[in-house]
Formats: sequence, structure tokens, C-alpha cells
Amino acid sequence: MRGTWWVVACSYVFWCACGPAGGSDAPDAPGGSNTPMLIAGGGVANGPISGTLNVYVVASGGSTPIAGASVTAGTHTATTDATGLATFTDLNGAQTISATASGKAATTWIGANGANVTIPLDPSPRTTPTAKASGSINGWDSLAAPSFGHYTLAVVLYSFVTDVAAPENNLTQPTSNGAPLDTCVNSGLGSSCAWQLTTRTGAQRHVATIVDGDAHGTSSDLSDDTYTLVGYAAGQSVSLTANQQQSNETLSMVPSNQLANLSVSFPAAPSGLGRVIAIPMLDLGADGKVVFPLPTLDAGHTSTKVIAPTGTFAGTYDLVALATPNATAKTPYSTVLMNGVSLSQAAIDPFLAAPSALSAANGTYKFTAASGASIHYASFQKSDGTVLWNVAILDGSTSFTLPALSPDPLGTGARAMVITAADVPSFDPAHFAVPDVQSRLHRAAGASVDFTK
Repeated sequence: MRGTWWVVACSYVFWCACGPAGGSDAPDAPGGSNTPMLIAGGGVANGPISGTLNVYVVASGGSTPIAGASVTAGTHTATTDATGLATFTDLNGAQTISATASGKAATTWIGANGANVTIPLDPSPRTTPTAKASGSINGWDSLAAPSFGHYTLAVVLYSFVTDVAAPENNLTQPTSNGAPLDTCVNSGLGSSCAWQLTTRTGAQRHVATIVDGDAHGTSSDLSDDTYTLVGYAAGQSVSLTANQQQSNETLSMVPSNQLANLSVSFPAAPSGLGRVIAIPMLDLGADGKVVFPLPTLDAGHTSTKVIAPTGTFAGTYDLVALATPNATAKTPYSTVLMNGVSLSQAAIDPFLAAPSALSAANGTYKFTAASGASIHYASFQKSDGTVLWNVAILDGSTSFTLPALSPDPLGTGARAMVITAADVPSFDPAHFAVPDVQSRLHRAAGASVDFTK
């Protein structure tokens, strides 16, 4: 039995999203810079700091206040009240502001220079509610038998949420004897199709990409397999709740006259990142983004067929282009997010170079910035990927130290620092709202370095 996998490398902390350009910048407090103002989703406004600094701490993704959070601005420390607010006086100019709370990853913004700052905190470790779905593909048994040395493979995926880096889009699938259960395989001997899927909650569509796989004579080695599209099968829109078990879902073959040609043009690969691929996504709005990972689109295979964005699949197409050193490496990487592309001529913009020369020694963290980036930020993680500390660098620094917080969010042991460069058109580090930054994100690149604390 055979399977396949794919990955979108994306480590953008709370900035990462893939959505339509636009949005609104952080508003200014109507009563003046000294008037406390919560910025929905996080952000900076009413700069520069001149005397008073108001810091709200909220749960990531909204405006839910976190009471009892510890906030440090320079050498001053305060605790948030029931509304999530901590206020400082006698401060002037840009500050290093940190916020910590139980069960949350620490967050530091270096060079924040607005009298009103709202810092969102991510849960740590992060837990993601999931549901289960299972079913079959109507018409699987009627597909032509694969030729000798080939196999027919169906990969069932759920539609993604808008933020391609969200944990909902990276759920571990169940396996049996090493084979993923969200696939169906016919190696020429005939087989039924009974798939099982661990999926996210909320409104979504389940779609199977069906391909003919050529093993090239190496049945135990997937790395050299190539794929030719057979077609797609899709289910109806469903809405699932946490721990729900949905069974007997039938995916129906999408007629060939409901497919459309997609043609992609690729830019040059960044230095050291020779594997460049593109992943189409059909944005269905409330139902999320349907992902088409196979056959792989690259500079040597620039066209495929996708489901036409009409009828029950009315929507628009996006592309995520990803450059990595090889098929398994997650860093370094560079990615371009293209929204609302033309199927007949989807041109990918040039990549950012990845940050380089990362070092983490003696409490000082350094890197070489990526040319063309609007902002850089760091994510400090445990070896299992748990994020301990997020750092946004708003003043352009490429060398920094972390403030002395108690308890130390990094703790001790093996750690990794991931530096991400982001290209966000019209980004103003002194006046922004995080949701607006998310909607404008166009390009990003990242690299990592391991160290021991």
C-alpha cells in the first residue's frame, strides 16, 4: 500500500495568514494618546510614546482580555487588570514590551513606539479541536485499472482555514501499518475505498485528489514516484463540531467538464532553495480553501487541471509557492502568497531570500536580514515544536537580547530559534493592527538555528 504527503512550511507566529489584500490600520484613540484603547487582534497606535503607555493583553485571534498577565516595559513591570490593561507612566520613545501569562507563550515586541499597544498571546502548548470523518468514493471501483508498475491513489483532504499556518491545517492523520488512512490505493489487484480523516471543526468540504502513480520500479521508495491526474471526488459542505464522528460520507466524482486548466509561471529559485513548488487552493469563503497538492506543480510541470470555480464550487483561486532545499526540509524556506490568480496565467512573484547567519550564543541572538522584508520576527521553540516565546522586531534590529522575565519562558534544554522575514505592503511598525498585517502578507522566508539553553 502506498501513500503521499505534502507540507506547507510556514512559521509566521501570529502574523501569518493568506487572505485578500486590504483591511484597516489600527485606529487612534478618540480621546488622545493617553486614553486607553484596545486594538482588536493586537497592534500599535498613537505613537510616539510620550509619558503614558497603555498595554492591553488579549488572547490571540480576538479581543478577549487576559487578566493577571505580567507586562514589562523597559525596566517597569505591571499586572493587567480585569480588562487586560496595564498602564505605565514616565516612559518616552520606543520600548521593548513583553507580556506573559499562565498557559501562554511569552511575547516580546522590540521597538514598539505607540502610546496604545495590544499584545495577543498564543496558548502554549496549543491544543486544536478536531473531528473525525469517514466514507467512500462513489465510482472508485469503476476507475480504469492501473498499468503494470503503476497504482491509483486517492488522497482525501479537508478544506483549510484562511490562515495557512494555522494548526487546524496541519493535523496528524491516522495510519494503519504505516499507511495513511485518508488515502485509497489500488495497486492493480482491485480494492475498495474506505477512507478515514481527522479533520478540523467548522464549515468545510472534503475533496479527494485521484492520481495515477508511477513507482518507476522502486515499489518501496516513494521519493521517485511521479503522478498523473485522474480526477477529483468531492463531498457536500458540512459543519463539524469538536469530537464529532461523521461516518458514511460519500465523495462523488467531479465530471471532467467541470474541470479547468491551470497554468503557472515560476520565478527563479532563491539561493540554496532549489526545490520550488506551487500549491493551488480554491477559496470557497465560509467553507475554507480546497487544497490541490497533486500532481506537484513545479518549473518542469507548470500546468494541471483543477475544479472550476463555478456552481457549488464558486470561488477564487490562490497559490502558495514554496521554495525549500529539498522535499523534506522545513527550513530554510521562502514562500509567496498569491491571491485571486487567473487560472490561465497564474504568475508567481519573486521569492524573498531567507534570513541567514543565524546565531544564538551567550544570550545574544543574531541574523542577517532578508532584503525586501518589511519586518522580522523570532519564534523560540522546544524540540517538539511547542512555541515558548514570540518576538516581533519592530525597530529593524538584527541582534537582540531577551528581557529577563521570571520565570524564564525559555527554561532549559534543547531549543530552536526560527527567524522569519515578512513582506507586508504598506506596513508601518508605529501604527498597525495585526489582522491588517495578516491580510496584507505577500511573501515570507525563514531559517532556524538550534541551541541549548
